[in-house]
Amino acid sequence: MSYLVLARKYRPPTFADVIGQPEIVDKLKTALASGRTGHAYLFCGPRGVGKTTCARILAREFNKNAAHDQSMFDLGLPNDFDLIEIDGASNNGVDEIRTLRDNAQLMPMGGGVKVYIIDEVHMLSPGAFNALLKTLEEPPPHVKFIFATTDPNKLPLTVVSRCQRFDFRRIPLEQMVAYLKDLCVKEHFIADDDSLYAIAKASQGSMRDALSVLDQLSSTSSGKINMAEVNAMLGVVEIDRLFSLAEALIRRDCAASLRVLADIVSKGKDIKQLSRDLITFFRNLMIMKVGGTQLQDLIDYSASYKKMLHSLAGLSQMEDILFIIDKLVESNTTARIIDMPQLALEIAFARIAVIQTAAVPQPVPTALKSAPIQISAPVPVAAKPLSAPEKKIPVPPVLNNRGTLINEPVQIDQPEASSSQLTLSMIQADWNTFTHAVCQQSMPAGTYLQEGRPLKFDGHKLAIGFCQDHEFHKEFLEAPANLNLVAAAFASVFRQDIAINIILTEGTPQQNSEAAVNDVLAIFGGKVVNEWDSNDGLSKSY
Repeated sequence: MSYLVLARKYRPPTFADVIGQPEIVDKLKTALASGRTGHAYLFCGPRGVGKTTCARILAREFNKNAAHDQSMFDLGLPNDFDLIEIDGASNNGVDEIRTLRDNAQLMPMGGGVKVYIIDEVHMLSPGAFNALLKTLEEPPPHVKFIFATTDPNKLPLTVVSRCQRFDFRRIPLEQMVAYLKDLCVKEHFIADDDSLYAIAKASQGSMRDALSVLDQLSSTSSGKINMAEVNAMLGVVEIDRLFSLAEALIRRDCAASLRVLADIVSKGKDIKQLSRDLITFFRNLMIMKVGGTQLQDLIDYSASYKKMLHSLAGLSQMEDILFIIDKLVESNTTARIIDMPQLALEIAFARIAVIQTAAVPQPVPTALKSAPIQISAPVPVAAKPLSAPEKKIPVPPVLNNRGTLINEPVQIDQPEASSSQLTLSMIQADWNTFTHAVCQQSMPAGTYLQEGRPLKFDGHKLAIGFCQDHEFHKEFLEAPANLNLVAAAFASVFRQDIAINIILTEGTPQQNSEAAVNDVLAIFGGKVVNEWDSNDGLSKSY
């Protein structure tokens, strides 16, 4: 037996099985129940959203009382003489429509209603439309027309005015994902949520496109579908790479952004698609910055990626996001002029890194407003004995945990820390500095690590605790590559090599907030929502 593709195998047989078009289904069912049905219908909307399917179901409902109803229609391939389905793209001439007009005068063979379905009706020629107009306005009582089109603007108004018009919408992402999950269970496919979200998002609301992608993936992956295969087939850039590229742009690190871009290009990704994906990414970041989790339903990402996006929004300023969007949009215009999309993006990255620094004023820290402090020279350091080993380390311009403002990079002489000097309280005090350092290397790892807290330190091993509902964070950070990255960042910040142990704890790990902040939170019933700032990664927001 030949294989039947998913799009045909799971074509909805009744109105109850149609998804994503509740208003249209309700209106059609109401008209059928009242007996007040029109003689001509116009179904408009994007491809793959159910126009032809609803046309076939409606044709069947017109003839449900016919004697041979049960075998009258094969919804996958109509074969009854009383249902005539015409492809408007290939039968668009005057002669074909004249034949249709003549045959419409004949009585239906089954004694019911003769239904003409013309798909892609906008492809008919002007002469064909003119030949159809009279029959369309006053058809025989046994004839009904159902037109389907993806471009209703190309239809003559004389045709549109003679039809009852129904506008089909794109199927919502969440409904598509739920449907694909159910289908995977029926077909014994194995697919994670991120993969299904990627398929649904790439399909842009077209269920037929989504099923075609799922069909191809299932046939080439033995029923096991993962994000790597989805990205390879669709030719889209991995979401993790988008996060890395976005973070580099926000930090105005032109070198890092160019390296990520070169890596993406080397893998054969479409640069024009990357440009569109980047604009969409920063649009989502803008929405998350404006409304936080209250507007997350406007963002087409899975729950895990929305969490990462929310954390990145906390590290960003709205001025930065809007500026980056402007430059990325400008790059599309540049790409059309010079016909070099990669160069256009590289120019945009350079402009973001260079121009933004001078064009966009940076927010003044609160401490500066209340007690101005100016540092015009490197911080003086007491002389050390020649025998004492010292190490020069760079200190970024940050507001540290002791309230000292450093508004320009300086070099501080700091002795090497030893295992006897480093304590758990010291690690807790500089926890935000540490997680920010991890974020510079990996946005996901730094974001997840921010949810945990240091619980135990014996001089050689640090136990980091997460609450029970953060098991995904634990599994992510326990990956060997991520553990090595966290350990390396710890050694860079605290000058000591240790082992990292990730554990789950009962309740929520204690936040490392200052006493005054805790008092304010207790009075107003608030909570810490983010402890990073877009400039230094350390200032707290509540």
